[in-house]
Amino acid sequence: MGLLSNFQNHDSSYLLLQSVTALLVTASAYGLYRGYQVRSMFQSLKKQGIPLMPHSMIFGHLEVIGKLMSRIPSDAHGDYMMVLIQENWKELFPGCSKCPPVLYIDLWPFAPPMLISINPDTSAQCTQDYSLPKAYQQKRTLYPLTRNRDVSSMEGAEWKVWRKRLNPGFSIQNITSRISDILEEVEVFVGVLEARAGNDGAWGEVFPLENATTNLAMDVILRFFLNKRFHQQTGPRSPITVALLDTISRMYFYVNIFNFLSYISPWRHFKLWLNYRTLFNSLSPFLTERINEIQKNSQVTNKTLIDLLVKAMDEEKGTNGAAGDLSTNTDFLETAIGQITTFLFAGHDTTASTICWLFRLLEQHPDILSKLRAEHDAILGPDPSQAAAALRANPQLLNALTYTNAVLKESTRVHTNVGTMRRGEPGFFLTGPPGSGPECEGKQMPTDGFVVWDGNFAIHRSPDVWPRPNKFIPERFLVTDENDPLHPPKNAWRFFELGPRGCIGQHLAMVEIKLVMALVVRRFDIECAWDEWDSKRNFKGPQNMVWGDRCYQVGGDSPPHVKDGMPVHVRVRG
Repeated sequence: MGLLSNFQNHDSSYLLLQSVTALLVTASAYGLYRGYQVRSMFQSLKKQGIPLMPHSMIFGHLEVIGKLMSRIPSDAHGDYMMVLIQENWKELFPGCSKCPPVLYIDLWPFAPPMLISINPDTSAQCTQDYSLPKAYQQKRTLYPLTRNRDVSSMEGAEWKVWRKRLNPGFSIQNITSRISDILEEVEVFVGVLEARAGNDGAWGEVFPLENATTNLAMDVILRFFLNKRFHQQTGPRSPITVALLDTISRMYFYVNIFNFLSYISPWRHFKLWLNYRTLFNSLSPFLTERINEIQKNSQVTNKTLIDLLVKAMDEEKGTNGAAGDLSTNTDFLETAIGQITTFLFAGHDTTASTICWLFRLLEQHPDILSKLRAEHDAILGPDPSQAAAALRANPQLLNALTYTNAVLKESTRVHTNVGTMRRGEPGFFLTGPPGSGPECEGKQMPTDGFVVWDGNFAIHRSPDVWPRPNKFIPERFLVTDENDPLHPPKNAWRFFELGPRGCIGQHLAMVEIKLVMALVVRRFDIECAWDEWDSKRNFKGPQNMVWGDRCYQVGGDSPPHVKDGMPVHVRVRG
């Protein structure tokens, strides 16, 4: 029996070894075949006369991009790549008279073939003149959070129906009606800063500002959507916030040979499943409670996202009033939660980092900060502590803060979030726009097989688009004369994306940040405190910088954040 057992164990081990070997051989063969396919795509572009960076059949653009990215810290966000290419175009495109409007980049096997539009006109062609579908990678990224039952993942007729249903909740009228609620959360943020400040006008201890702005953004977005206060700024984070942030940390936009094992990790999938159940179980009661209220009153006010979702499902079921059995309808609950969670994700992340960058730029430009404070004195009254009361009494005052609006828009131009990513299609080409140089003007550039990336970060930093692009000049957005060099060109400001799939929540984000500015800039001084931060952590490593600043965008597959959460200290102004 022992001998038979040894033979059986040997056979099992041998079969396992054979299976693993076959799997590795198959994977290697596919990898080689796919690699040849990708490299050949770029060689074909070269034969068509489309400008490319030096390309290798073996390494693609890995060597070129590797050298380029070595000029900035290793933890800097991948968004910097497009700006670095744009800044060094003469070196990378020696045969061109101008920087090409479209960048084809081959980083396989680390990323799929990419096409980055760094010209406003070519970006408009694929997002405004014709809206390419969202990239598959984006849908895969959102799936653990929304099961792709969200307006961002939807396409075609389904997307149109849901976008129309949700638009009323993000209308300027509806947002204005909720300003008092948003102000209440911003006032808590003011209290947080006050608690962080030192006594008698002294600087307080250093802390990461992005943690505080993230909690603020979560309080606002949850209040706006669910009509309930969650107190994320003053209490422990709710299960919703914890599950959301943990899911985001486990998202992968690109899956490659280096992150594949962590991507398929059973622990990762268990945590994602657990987080989804937490979100479902935490959000469902808000839905069922509101459904029961509507069943009693037969009214939907359109005040919150839940109201709009209930109304949408009523229309879909043809009941035109009573919510029927929606409270036990799993399909409805999953769709509603998918919509809510995608807005929680998109609504807190960009807002939190934008507020940080705004305060950093104001610190670096005291003259602009003085003008901003002067506008607030003139419009909101000389007493900063009464700004909230003034805005509650007359929310339209926010529209009178024209310089404030210009400062915010210029801040988002200088420090831009990730642009939209679309999926190229057979037969759809980008056309080299006028003024793009003889090598590109009028040339048809294919999109099929490429992730088409709107390179808004590079567009916002392009000297061909913006005079003095690296300077912080809010007056750009006050110029009305189209012949003035400072006047923003058509399609050039793309922070929230343009076209039919532009960010549905952009008005909410702008209102929230302007309210923060209105209540904070006259009451506090906020400045980076890197020396204190290093001392607090006993950090003696290299002081990495991008563009001469220790504040720079970091992150892997996730949206960019500020390095170390932007360590600052705060003091109350006299």
